[in-house]
Amino acid sequence: MNKIAIDMMGTDLGITPILGAVKIFLKKYHDINFVFVGNEEEIKHELKNYKLDPARYEIFHASEIIAMTEGPLEIRRKKDSSMVRSAELLKEQKVNAFVSGGSTAAYLAACHFIIGEIEGISRPAFMPFIPTVTKGKYVMMLDVGANLENDAQDLVNFAIMADVYARVILNLPNPKIGLLNIGEEANKGKEYHKKAYQMLKTNNKLNFYGNIESRHITSDLVDIIITDGFTGNIALKAIEGMAKNLMTVLKKELTKNIIRKIKALMLRKAFKGVKETFDYRNNASALMLGLNQIAIKTHGSSDQKSWISTLEMTRTVINNDVANKIREAIKETN
Repeated sequence: MNKIAIDMMGTDLGITPILGAVKIFLKKYHDINFVFVGNEEEIKHELKNYKLDPARYEIFHASEIIAMTEGPLEIRRKKDSSMVRSAELLKEQKVNAFVSGGSTAAYLAACHFIIGEIEGISRPAFMPFIPTVTKGKYVMMLDVGANLENDAQDLVNFAIMADVYARVILNLPNPKIGLLNIGEEANKGKEYHKKAYQMLKTNNKLNFYGNIESRHITSDLVDIIITDGFTGNIALKAIEGMAKNLMTVLKKELTKNIIRKIKALMLRKAFKGVKETFDYRNNASALMLGLNQIAIKTHGSSDQKSWISTLEMTRTVINNDVANKIREAIKETN
């Protein structure tokens, strides 16, 4: 039976949404068990509110918590923290994946120093799924914050790893790859953009579309978007904020008077569909591509819906042996 270790501590909303998601997940799937890592007393107290099958989970006590505001050095100082212990369980192969909604800086340090990268990968990448204008279609974008700086080879490695994921998980026979830039022309961007463009263009194993601009991210123009972590993080948060703010504006405009309210009721299903399409909670997590084993990061503010999507993604990645398939692909290129 495959197991997922969950870092239960250090999130904004606490243990409650995690256990709520686990309860729903366990009813739906029967091939995954859980290891709850954190303060045993707190976890047991919260578990009283849920009727979980004790055969489907275990508790691994960790006495320390890395707070959301704390940085990478805490993984050295707090060796009995829930995040460090979760990563160690994965390294020791006692679980098949590690999920956390805690401090991103500490999480990145734990992934690097405890789990480690695949040979040939110097910088792993966060890869979330972003909704597009085509219903049910998502675009993969990486990196979105694991690195502040990347070089051309990093971007090519990102493309190779995402290409493997698209073929294995999404069953896309020839995924289209775009390089995020300030213009579509080949000579646009910084030197590493130009170099990456040429490297991607001459790689006959990749279906490289070319440069794309940020306005194309949600347009369903490509299947994979490659970018450095700094730019990707800003782009991702801009998209999430815009989607949320757009729905707020629509709600205000549609409830200004009784006539608009009546019309809005008639279009309720349509608006609900739009809201659901761009609800980031449906894909609230980012897979850390390039690690020796499977590690997934979700938002610190993740609610129950977000955690459900995170756990489902983790299960999919485990069942398809993504880490090993990426390792094989990188090995072939070196």
